[in-house]
Amino acid sequence: MTDNNIQTQFQLRELLTKKPFTRILPDGHYDHGYVWNEVSEVAPKQDYLKRKIVTQEDFMRELDPAGHLINDKELFPDILQKNEEDGLYYVQEIPRYAFSYQQIILVKQLTHLCGNDIQFEISDKNVTEKTQETFNMFRNGWANKNMEVAWYKLAKSVKATGDGAFVGFLDKGQFGWKVLSFLDGDKLFPHYDLRTGRMNVLARTYCNYAEDGKCTKRYIDVWDDTYYYRFVADGDPTSMLERAKQFIFKLFSANGYKLEYAEPHGFDTIPVAYMRDDNGPCWTFSQETIENYEIAFSNLAHSNHDFGLPIMYVKGEGSEEVTTNDMSYASKIMILPSDGEIGFLNRQDASNAYKSELDKLEDNIYKQSFAVKTPELKSGDTPGVSLKIMYSDAYEKAMTDSHEYDGTVDKMINIYMWGYGIECEQRLAFINTNIRHYIEPYIHLNMTELTTNLNTAVVGGFLSKQTASEKLPYGTPQEWERIQAEKKEAQAQELLLAEQKLEIQSEITIEQAAALAEIDADYTQETTTTTDTDEQGNKTTTSGKARRRTKGSVATGRGRRNRSGKMWDSNRNEIDPTTGKAKSKWDKWDETH
Repeated sequence: MTDNNIQTQFQLRELLTKKPFTRILPDGHYDHGYVWNEVSEVAPKQDYLKRKIVTQEDFMRELDPAGHLINDKELFPDILQKNEEDGLYYVQEIPRYAFSYQQIILVKQLTHLCGNDIQFEISDKNVTEKTQETFNMFRNGWANKNMEVAWYKLAKSVKATGDGAFVGFLDKGQFGWKVLSFLDGDKLFPHYDLRTGRMNVLARTYCNYAEDGKCTKRYIDVWDDTYYYRFVADGDPTSMLERAKQFIFKLFSANGYKLEYAEPHGFDTIPVAYMRDDNGPCWTFSQETIENYEIAFSNLAHSNHDFGLPIMYVKGEGSEEVTTNDMSYASKIMILPSDGEIGFLNRQDASNAYKSELDKLEDNIYKQSFAVKTPELKSGDTPGVSLKIMYSDAYEKAMTDSHEYDGTVDKMINIYMWGYGIECEQRLAFINTNIRHYIEPYIHLNMTELTTNLNTAVVGGFLSKQTASEKLPYGTPQEWERIQAEKKEAQAQELLLAEQKLEIQSEITIEQAAALAEIDADYTQETTTTTDTDEQGNKTTTSGKARRRTKGSVATGRGRRNRSGKMWDSNRNEIDPTTGKAKSKWDKWDETH
């Protein structure tokens, strides 16, 4: 793609344009004429809002206390006093106090919006093992690629500077991302399709800086549905003449920049998730109150400096100070005449009036930005409902923000699925898996109460163990798989133990069967046959039943047949047939000793 074709497609004068940030001014309130008698249908009055344009540089000044208006000596000048002795004018600096309430509001809103990870769930009715495996791979990649950090940085950029963009890219087949923000010196220029409202081009301007802070090169990066382009400014931007040329070229033609690099970005659509808040930073509705608070506090400090210390007075002629220090020192030694008097003037205490004003202003600063000051708890264990009520304002703001940012998160996930799917060769699997996601606002929780509620729901049968495992903050993305693996391992151990028991039982059964067989072999079947002859000379034969010998005592010889021929006494001692007495184990010992 040639430089001329690129410049024909992108006219830089149109490319580097965007909707400005504004704040409404109070001009024109109810100034639309009057109606007498009956009200009839008339053409609507043309009314226009008068807006003051503010820049992202203004937002940075508001975020940094050093850039607050209270420090502007043109708006709040120091006091100029004339010295009567020498006739010269001296500047008396007034106290100036700036507070970083903007930073506090930013951190609190980010905590409630991004404190919990983005939640993912499989929305398929029938979850197969393959679907679960794909889902686990998706979540593992989301964690390994630090996508939660990308989401936090994007939200921080929008809430601090009014806009921000998440950009995905492929580098040698590996998926990566970066967040473009005015906090890092990026100026973003989104452009949308007039019919669909979908963003189809994003331009970004930035500079390379030298160690002395001077810009060495100016660049423009452009993304569309197919390509990524990088333009570089012609000439040397460090000289005044070249900067003037670049400024003129940028306004009236595309000749101020030339195409340095262009390549397909590898995504099916523009790999940019852009978010803008037309209201500006998150503290916009508290900004005026913050400025009034700083002015009131500075005035209080000024009053304390002038009237904080008591003013001493001395009466009587001949009064003399014997200390060598000047009158500004607090320690004085005075010599008074007999009718002299020394004392202190009563001063007006304005601290209570200022305190009431400051307290009201501070409360409204938090309320107008839906931020909550950390409450002081009197007990260590607070119920979850009480915590939600305490942080209700912040939770409500996070809930509305979750809907505002949902479309941007959708785009982020689509970019991630495409890029990471190419990296791990699972792009079609990711696309075909129905994965539901949503932003869950963070709220301080009583973890013991949450665990008890989940356990009660599982025992009650209206919540699955898998859902409870996913909802518990202690778990990992693979917690349910770990639980299943532990159950399978326990079942395998039980099966192994049962198999070992069965083997032992089989061995015992075999031994018992052998013993029974040996016993059965000792049974004898005795059959008796009796023949009788009646008076008519008929013969009748009667067969006797089989008879099993019963066990008897060893001494009587009844019971099991003695195959060895040995004889035993009643104590189970072998009888010596030569002596007729029981053998003794000591006989062999007696023979050898």
